[in-house]
Amino acid sequence: MRGWTALFIKDGKLILRNRLLLVVLVIYPFLIMGIMGAAFYDAGRPVPLGLVDLDRAEEGGIAWLGATTDEVPALERRFRYRAVRVEEFGSCEEAEEALSTGRASMVLAIMTDGESPRWLGADLTADQVELTLEDVREASSMRDYSSFQEALEPRGGERNDLVLALREKEYPHIGESIWLDKESYDASGLIMRFSSGVAEVTEYESEEEAREALARGGIDAVIVLPRAFVYRLKALNETAIVPVIIDQSNLVKAEFAETSIRGFLSRVKDGVAEEKMRAVVAGLYVLVTGGDFFGTEVVGLGQIRENLETIKGALADRPELAELVEGGIDLATTVIEDIEEAADYLKGTALPVELDISSTAGRTLSAKDAAVPALIALSILWTGVLCGAILMVVEDEEGMRERIALTETGPLALVGSKLLLATVVVFAQSAVMLVLAVAAFGVFASNALLALLVIAAASFSCIGIGLVIAAFARQVAAAVIMSVLVSFPLIFMTGAVYPLSQMPSFMQWLAHAVPLTYAIDALSGVMLRGEGLADVAGRVGILLAFGVGLLAAGSMLARRRDAG
Repeated sequence: MRGWTALFIKDGKLILRNRLLLVVLVIYPFLIMGIMGAAFYDAGRPVPLGLVDLDRAEEGGIAWLGATTDEVPALERRFRYRAVRVEEFGSCEEAEEALSTGRASMVLAIMTDGESPRWLGADLTADQVELTLEDVREASSMRDYSSFQEALEPRGGERNDLVLALREKEYPHIGESIWLDKESYDASGLIMRFSSGVAEVTEYESEEEAREALARGGIDAVIVLPRAFVYRLKALNETAIVPVIIDQSNLVKAEFAETSIRGFLSRVKDGVAEEKMRAVVAGLYVLVTGGDFFGTEVVGLGQIRENLETIKGALADRPELAELVEGGIDLATTVIEDIEEAADYLKGTALPVELDISSTAGRTLSAKDAAVPALIALSILWTGVLCGAILMVVEDEEGMRERIALTETGPLALVGSKLLLATVVVFAQSAVMLVLAVAAFGVFASNALLALLVIAAASFSCIGIGLVIAAFARQVAAAVIMSVLVSFPLIFMTGAVYPLSQMPSFMQWLAHAVPLTYAIDALSGVMLRGEGLADVAGRVGILLAFGVGLLAAGSMLARRRDAG
């Protein structure tokens, strides 16, 4: 027993004397717990979303709609048939002028491959406008847009065969409101009310403006409320389809955004359904009890049944007629029961709201598409830090540092050579990973060549971290352990595991002090979001600045270590 006690005390002293071992075994777990706790402690905070409300009629505004259909000739014939006179225009500007001056109430732009749009305009009545829109909606997939340019070049790779335009104030059922809890709400008001506490919603004038904010990372998704959205919510036979644009380049962030949107839209649906069903159920009960049935005074079926029972009693001596009256009483009873059952059914009926989800990439991304940029960036961090640290420390272990000190080689050249070599190694490794992912596994990459530029800049910056670590290690084993200790917590601080938008503000600030954050964002942008050089130039510049700064820090620390 005494021997066990002596060994226990000896091992304890060994841990206390070895600072690196003390950090690994005692302090580091609490550090990781602190970082993860700081990242996740504010979990459930509102998701930043963008809102484009097209369900409102602005003075002088024009409603643009695009349709993909094979029935353009038939739709054109119906349009010409309804119009008294059809006017042709030479450009979008002429068509807009005709709408604004009242010469035309509706304009059609017929798209032909390789040719300019063919513009037709006519002055239609309100009923004719609604019929034309209904024709197009039944024959195609139709979507609302903020401008002709958006309808002309829609996202997602599809092309509209037909573009329609009319004055917003003449769009059927646009800008309606609904009463809930004795308050009136328009489309955006509904979203603001039911998203409270779930999402932080910012309104934008157009879908293009909202997409730019999404690309900058200011919001996590965009909701586009289509025209006549509230009307379709209120109608029993309509489905309110809500387009949603999500940045699927980050699967975790995309899942948070979609879950948030589905959650509060379900609350919108339930709130509207409850109010609407309450009114319908009240109307159905009026059929039983009598009274005002949506503006018409009716005699209730209950009163009719009582009258029939009185008549039946008066026909006691006429059994054949009493039997006929009994049939009427049974019919009234059956109708009353059916109405009560219908009312119960309507109370449990949910009003349909569907999401039309699209990606900023222009196509739906799979899990492997979204995972590859983050995996490559994490590989750059891990390999770069290790390579930079080991190349510096191995000189100490092999006694090369003393021989180099006899030459006129300065610390900047000493550290810079390691940085250059490690950059080449890490870049080659990551480039092979990218090529294999695209060629062998079919991973989507909209701009693979630009991704290589980002990889080079990221390699340059992450290796600098290893050069700084090397100044505090004398052995390769110590350098490896310190590289792991530094790299592991950075994974949780850069949005690779948990969305930055869900982290506290100070954690977001810390994340932007780590080069890996910019590497992941830039790689995701050029591979998945279709960003070009101008879009990622700022992030690439930041990565290069990190590399230069860490190179200078590594040189200064190497000089101090040699002097010591």
